[in-house]
Amino acid sequence: MEAHQANQQVNLQRVSMHDLDNLASTAADVLSQVRDAMIEPHPRKIAPTFSSAAIAELCRVDKTQIKYLTQKHNLPSGQKPEGLKAKEYSLEDAIAWVRAIGPYPSRPENRPGKVIAVCNYKGGVAKTSTTVALAQALTLRGLKVLVVDCDGQGTATQLIGISPEQDVDVEQTIMPYIHGDEADLRYAVQASYWSNLSVIPASSGLLAAEFAIPAKAMSQRGFRFWEMLKSGLEPLRADFDLILIDTSPSLSHLTVNAMIAADGLLMPCPPDALDFASSVQFWGIFSELVDGLPNANEKHYDFISIIYTKVQANEISRLVKTWMKQAYGAHINGIEIPDSTAARTASAQLKTIYDLSKPDGSAEAYRRFKDPLDRLADYVLDQLAIAWRQ
Repeated sequence: MEAHQANQQVNLQRVSMHDLDNLASTAADVLSQVRDAMIEPHPRKIAPTFSSAAIAELCRVDKTQIKYLTQKHNLPSGQKPEGLKAKEYSLEDAIAWVRAIGPYPSRPENRPGKVIAVCNYKGGVAKTSTTVALAQALTLRGLKVLVVDCDGQGTATQLIGISPEQDVDVEQTIMPYIHGDEADLRYAVQASYWSNLSVIPASSGLLAAEFAIPAKAMSQRGFRFWEMLKSGLEPLRADFDLILIDTSPSLSHLTVNAMIAADGLLMPCPPDALDFASSVQFWGIFSELVDGLPNANEKHYDFISIIYTKVQANEISRLVKTWMKQAYGAHINGIEIPDSTAARTASAQLKTIYDLSKPDGSAEAYRRFKDPLDRLADYVLDQLAIAWRQ
């Protein structure tokens, strides 16, 4: 026993803050090299192309009608790349087709855009990948979408083709608005590689918000700190049909702000016992927080929806789904996004499934993962249409 303890003492690794600084620097260098190898040259990400069949599927028409509809509505006819027989359509072409003949509802002229916050207490539940994929899918249904990255890790920013550490200065995030240097968030909106998808990016500098917001609340009597994001986003409702807020895996000041700013809430949650327990805790704490904020408990949401993510075909998942249905009732929308090799393959390339012009691997795995995301986009669009009508 003594020898074992002595060995433990000899092997004890002491790490100074200088060592930690070196570790962070080395890790950042390696990540930069990996990133440059995967996504180069600038612009880092390129929008996918679409086949005639994909255009027909998006517009819910028969592929045989494409030629006729092209002429009737003067729509983009696609291009034939050298050496290929089939035509390809750009993302802009696809959106033009959808807006001309697609069956999707659109925002009435006299209605403001809607805000949806995507939230969860835990990381690793597919929150950010679901947010960005949903944003892409909704542009393919004719909407103009803004993603607001409120997570200092900047994963949504990365998925939208912008490196949080290399390409984003803190002045380009929501921080100048948080500090009171900007009247609203219009200054921070950036276009992306994906047509009709804009982003307010994040970087690690966003972590300062967790100190700046309570400091402002303490220094200004009666300051409604939980409504900062709501006020900053208000002018952008006229410019975008939908604003999606990606939150950090916590119930931080920014997450609370996002949830108060939102008209609807989405919670991706795997049917796993620990993830389910964490989600219950999340809603309980948020409810208690709201009770302590003046007038906040008068807020109403257009909808709150819990989405099964990373679903596995086993008995445990089936059991936990039963618990979740009992706990959340009508707020479970029934869409199941599977734990998929297609998702992992896309993620390894810093992409979503919508970034792929064709399956990268098994076509069946690609379709099995993409279909429920398409249904989620249709579900959200239906909720928006109902809210706009009312």
